[in-house]
Amino acid sequence: MKLFTALIMIISLAAFGCSKDKKETTTPKAVETSGGAESTEPAVQQNQDNMGGQDQGKNPELQQVVYFEFDSSNLDDAARSRLTENAQWLKADGKRTLTIEGHTDEVGTTEYNAALGERRAGAARDYLVRMGVDQGRIRIITYGEEKPASEQDSLNRRSVFIATKK
Repeated sequence: MKLFTALIMIISLAAFGCSKDKKETTTPKAVETSGGAESTEPAVQQNQDNMGGQDQGKNPELQQVVYFEFDSSNLDDAARSRLTENAQWLKADGKRTLTIEGHTDEVGTTEYNAALGERRAGAARDYLVRMGVDQGRIRIITYGEEKPASEQDSLNRRSVFIATKK
């Protein structure tokens, strides 16, 4: 009888001691693009409060975030469109400087992600310069995987724009 009770206790402990908390995952909502195709790219206004940066950088005219594909620093059409708007805004307000933060998801080494974050911020800076923004008004910084905005990797593959007065 003691053996039976001990066996039941061991099985109970094993069964209940190994349970894991379930993580709730969310996927970005599909956004209808002008071509009629669906995109899983999250809306720019979504999650802006936790995208990093300072309060003084939150300007309604400034598109504060662009997203990137996995392991890429290439700008897609949506990113170029947002950057074009940012360039127009910066050229109209010559008293502002811009800091571009490069971010990545957690896949890869810390060193690789730091370099990828720098390439992402640099790609955004280079596009703004091609659009006529003075390069001296733009500073880039990479955080790599150090400042995630979300548990969802696709929301961490981003560049964040913070405008400040000169």
